[in-house]
Amino acid sequence: MRWAIRTFNSDSVPLSIVIINVKGKQYLAALLNSILQSSYTNFEVIVVDDQNLSIDDQRVKVVKIAEDKGVAYCRNLGVKNSTGKFILFLDNDTVLEKDTLEKFIDYMLSKDKNDTIVQLKLLKPDRKIDAAGGLLDDLGYPIELMKGKDEDCLKNDLEVIYAKGAAMGLSRELAYEIGLFDEKYFYGYEETDLCYRAKKMGKKVLALSIGNVIHKEHGSFSGTDTKREYRLTFFLESRRLYFVFKNFDSITLIKIAPRLAFYFVGSIAKDILNGRFHFAKAKIKAIGWFVLQLGHISKIRIKQRGTFRINEEDLVRTGLLKRYKLK
Repeated sequence: MRWAIRTFNSDSVPLSIVIINVKGKQYLAALLNSILQSSYTNFEVIVVDDQNLSIDDQRVKVVKIAEDKGVAYCRNLGVKNSTGKFILFLDNDTVLEKDTLEKFIDYMLSKDKNDTIVQLKLLKPDRKIDAAGGLLDDLGYPIELMKGKDEDCLKNDLEVIYAKGAAMGLSRELAYEIGLFDEKYFYGYEETDLCYRAKKMGKKVLALSIGNVIHKEHGSFSGTDTKREYRLTFFLESRRLYFVFKNFDSITLIKIAPRLAFYFVGSIAKDILNGRFHFAKAKIKAIGWFVLQLGHISKIRIKQRGTFRINEEDLVRTGLLKRYKLK
């Protein structure tokens, strides 16, 4: 889906920071404190929240939602309520080092990065790399890069297929050119889908070696372990199928469809044999959700004709798309 492009004007701030504050609310204060104490100060913060949150700082705007419609919906809402030339998405369980925003805005302004999505240097609290973005395999599974390595290992920017939404930035112009986030993604794959569409349009996606962001990475769902695993499996597996059939070209789909079906059915059978029935039920539900989206996927694929300049064969040739390996 395309949105009308909203251009930057002289009354806008250079940078809008969009934060979803639905889960992990206890972390927000630390993030806001780190933002407001940054060496770079010409920004606005858009907090998308489901409660009557009040923040006493004119640079912080709270956008209240009546119900949680998912990560993609909330991020889009944040963008629509922002004014900045550049947009930085941050998870609420992150903390910025003092010069992070300054390094980000300097980088984006240095060579007019209207054709680039970036991920800032994302670190765990122990200073190990969270992930320097990632690649994909041809069944749609993510391959995170440099996870757990020392922060000094990331010395140069890396070309990736997707940037992690915990610390992802791009220009407003590019966000609207791509079409913002697909709101079918309630949880998982929303940033992968955005970056993948950009990549196939010929844009750049980079994991940067600058702009340290500390990521605590809290749990996404409350409840018992079984309920969390069930919901997580449902969302990730249903949206993986949706992502693949929405974005991969027809030739690639014909090639991978038998393997995709074989591994998916095999994983359900394995879960049943191992007594992990909640995983099997989640995957069966995921297939049901996916089947209901086939009509919608067909409409999107028709609209996308002529939009993409790069196909899956190109991505395989450059090493960004790998062949699935059974773990």
